[in-house]
Amino acid sequence: MEFLANIDREIFLLVNHGFTSGALDSAMTYVTEKFNFLGAIIVAALLILVLGKRKDRVGLLLLVVLVLLSDLAANLLKQVFMRVRPCNAIDGVRLLVGCGSSYSLPSGHATNIFAAMVFLTLRYKKFAPAFLAIAFAVSYSRVYVGVHYPFDVLSGALLGSLMAYGFSIGEKKFLPGRLKTLAAPEDEDKERGPFEA
Repeated sequence: MEFLANIDREIFLLVNHGFTSGALDSAMTYVTEKFNFLGAIIVAALLILVLGKRKDRVGLLLLVVLVLLSDLAANLLKQVFMRVRPCNAIDGVRLLVGCGSSYSLPSGHATNIFAAMVFLTLRYKKFAPAFLAIAFAVSYSRVYVGVHYPFDVLSGALLGSLMAYGFSIGEKKFLPGRLKTLAAPEDEDKERGPFEA
């Protein structure tokens, strides 16, 4: 176990100290801040509500619930593992954002972003490269800015992805029949909506 922890630490130091530049510092600091995407998320949500079909609007609701539950799951697991953040445990970390006092494992950012992006990928496959690129960029940024170890990010990505798959399976298994009975007449047409893959 100590061997794996040492590898995790060495990879963290390589990313945090080795592969750096002024341009990357600016980009990673921007990417790692959740609220920088808030405007885009609100616009996307409004488009889905206005232009999307019933299944798109249901998907939006499921996405909100998924992100909230993934955040809760990550925070509960942090209290179980109680791993100290590298910025609080290692001297000389290049810390580009606030370190925070919460625990490190799993990364909440990685859990949330992978839950959201994998769920959207499963629904809208043609946008998969963009969704997954966002998830990887946000997750990588958490190591780069000095607040998470690589294993924190990998475990968060796995947790978020599994929750997204669970929600996707649940939607396909339990919702289609209910949606048909609830569908309004205008939703009965066979045309593809603007968000369909």
